[in-house]
Amino acid sequence: MRKELRQWLRSLHSEINVTSIFVTHDQEEALEVANRVVVMDKGRIEQVGTPGEVYDHPATAFVHGFIGESIMLPVEVRDGAVRLDGKPLNIAADRALRGASKLFVRRHDMQIGPSGSGSLQGAVRHVRSFGPIQRAEVALCGGEGKTVIEIDAPRDRTLQPGDIVGLQPRRYRIFAAAD
Repeated sequence: MRKELRQWLRSLHSEINVTSIFVTHDQEEALEVANRVVVMDKGRIEQVGTPGEVYDHPATAFVHGFIGESIMLPVEVRDGAVRLDGKPLNIAADRALRGASKLFVRRHDMQIGPSGSGSLQGAVRHVRSFGPIQRAEVALCGGEGKTVIEIDAPRDRTLQPGDIVGLQPRRYRIFAAAD
């Protein structure tokens, strides 16, 4: 019913060609219905843009964490390298400032490979398959097994609990820890 309502609302909006404001906390609804999205936090505007701009190029750590589901890892940017638990990751620091930072990666943007490949290593703890993806909980190695992330992987590679895998962020953003 909600999907039908969103389709109807988009059609109506196009037909009568008027500006309207739609307030929602449902991210999927906002990204599907809107031409422009305004993301607010505590009454302050964090970002204004098209749904694609806000999702693909979040301006702040808040926007990245709020729009879509994200993996957030505490990292440090030092000597041009991004480090997790003191170990350099095979990712570019881009324009990230030196110091404590947060690495944000969407679950589907984490590439999975064999052990030894990628910036991160982890042990698969649990796997759920549904539709075209499998969702895996992975305990990252080197962090005393305390850091567990959830990734989406295509079903063309079978994952089993206990598998050791390599993970490489394909698309990611780094924000200063203070953001």
